[in-house]
Amino acid sequence: MSAPMSPRPLSAQNTSLIAGGNAGKPIRCTTEYQESFEKLQRAANRGHHWARMAMKELNALTTGMQGKNNVYVRPGERQISTGNAQYYVFLPGLKATVVRWPNDQFCITELVMDDNYYRTSSKDRSRMGMYRVTKSRSDAWKSTYVDSGNVARQSGRVVTVADAKFGTANDAARASVPGALEFLGNNSAALRSGGCDLHFTPGEQRLGGLRCYNALKLDDSRASALHLAKSMENAKTIKHISWVADFGGSAVLTQAMQILVNKGIKLKGHTAYLHRPRTSPAKALRLAHKLELELNKEFADTGVNPVGALSQFSVAGQRIDNELDPYDRSYHAKKWLKRIVTVSTPLGMAGAVIAGPTGAMLGGIATVIGGAGAAFALGQCVTKDVRHKTA
Repeated sequence: MSAPMSPRPLSAQNTSLIAGGNAGKPIRCTTEYQESFEKLQRAANRGHHWARMAMKELNALTTGMQGKNNVYVRPGERQISTGNAQYYVFLPGLKATVVRWPNDQFCITELVMDDNYYRTSSKDRSRMGMYRVTKSRSDAWKSTYVDSGNVARQSGRVVTVADAKFGTANDAARASVPGALEFLGNNSAALRSGGCDLHFTPGEQRLGGLRCYNALKLDDSRASALHLAKSMENAKTIKHISWVADFGGSAVLTQAMQILVNKGIKLKGHTAYLHRPRTSPAKALRLAHKLELELNKEFADTGVNPVGALSQFSVAGQRIDNELDPYDRSYHAKKWLKRIVTVSTPLGMAGAVIAGPTGAMLGGIATVIGGAGAAFALGQCVTKDVRHKTA
């Protein structure tokens, strides 16, 4: 019996050229995906914003992989059958597996595409991207898709970045706008009357969580982050925009911030806030500093999540040392001892502060703030808080 034939190796003869025909590195795909790219090109020619963006990013591949860490993940991974370098590319509407041939050409060997990107119906409220959100007569939040992907050119505009696992943008708005209202506090009248913008990420699962707490390692939110980063870049000249991520929306916002940092973009005059984030607020905070955002003392509300609290503790020193960050030693002492008190049993505070995991946290706080005087101040804060809670 003859041995089974091995698959025919990919070459210029059995693949299709989709970019780089005139200049740069040729980008090819297996023939089964040629129709998909033709469909993408037709959508771009019809003026579909995200299809145009995807084609632009696709053509950018012709300059090689360097400097595109925002789009490519796990560079250097090898294709098992050939040993060629393998990459994962995230573009609007698609996730592609790309193999680098020895002759420095690239070939897309696997592609996952989303037909949502080619729909043009204004009634479709499940497309990824930017939406205008307003209140209806029934007092519900309603959304309208923005073809350009741009934020409303209005000083003080609020943009909420929703978690996934919502059927429509309307559903996402109803869930995420309350987080923005919490961020605004007593200054929420403008949002209630004039609405806000929403960045919507379709998906069957929520983003982030304790098993995938590092936002920069998540794949499910990368295409959405690329969308959001473009919206943020186009909005950099609008004054006082607030980017408010709700739950798993923190993954999208953090990755978008990383994209902007990689591109050397600044967002002076803008601010950011994480409402109950499902990814590390510490990573987002470091990126916020690099973008020169004007942060409030309260950057993230992690609730009673001890992992989120520890994540914020880890960057407290950096916040205190940053001259542009209003977070100071006094606020640190009051805020985080109160958070420890909340996480601990309210009536067992005296023992909790001295021993156990909370004691270890307290030692870390004292180290950040520095000196016995700080520890004394923390003790006074605890005492006052306990009396208030038990009175």
